[in-house]
Amino acid sequence: MTGLFERAVGDDWDTLHPRVRERYGLESGEDREAVGVGRMDDLERSTLALPVLWLGTIDDFLFPEGGTDVPFRITTEAFVDDAGNEALFLHRTFETDPPREFVDTLRWNPARGCITDLFGRRGLVAADLRVRADDGALALSIGTQWLRAGDTYVALPDRLSIDGRLRDWYDAESARFRVAAEITNSLIGTVFGYTGTFESDFRAVDRDATTSATHGGVDLPGENA
Repeated sequence: MTGLFERAVGDDWDTLHPRVRERYGLESGEDREAVGVGRMDDLERSTLALPVLWLGTIDDFLFPEGGTDVPFRITTEAFVDDAGNEALFLHRTFETDPPREFVDTLRWNPARGCITDLFGRRGLVAADLRVRADDGALALSIGTQWLRAGDTYVALPDRLSIDGRLRDWYDAESARFRVAAEITNSLIGTVFGYTGTFESDFRAVDRDATTSATHGGVDLPGENA
């Protein structure tokens, strides 16, 4: 089965750096997960966004702490959801004070023809993800966003929505991956952002072990959501 990111990028997949394809070409059934370990050079936070960032800590997908030179780890595991589509579970840990986690589940959404990201352990916030190849890097942007109550999705109005962009690439000179992300809002400007570097490897995963954070049984927003 084609990996989630490869399906989203499409014909331009082969233009990505080979190390980027190796890491982000992870497919279900491989009995391994990708593990990235590195440091965030900068974790930027807006004071105006602090109430929302604090709320995100309840479900482990946003946090208010900032800082520089912050150690972090990200694990990525591929699985097949209940609808038979490729999906990825991402678990990040940041050694802030106190330490924070950021988890989300990416699933292919046939109705919308893209990846839908369910943020947090319960997936109460969802968003379309647009993924493309950009000069050898993997570039992601956030599209339509929703709040989820059960299987009902309510689209966020423009003023409450965010514009999110992330770029992930391999720096051959330093033999490390680099990542840069920025989340902005039309009312308050930059909500948060980060830049960092990490090394990546693979480790075996126990397929008999299950996680409650994959949202495999949750319906995704439809074409007209």
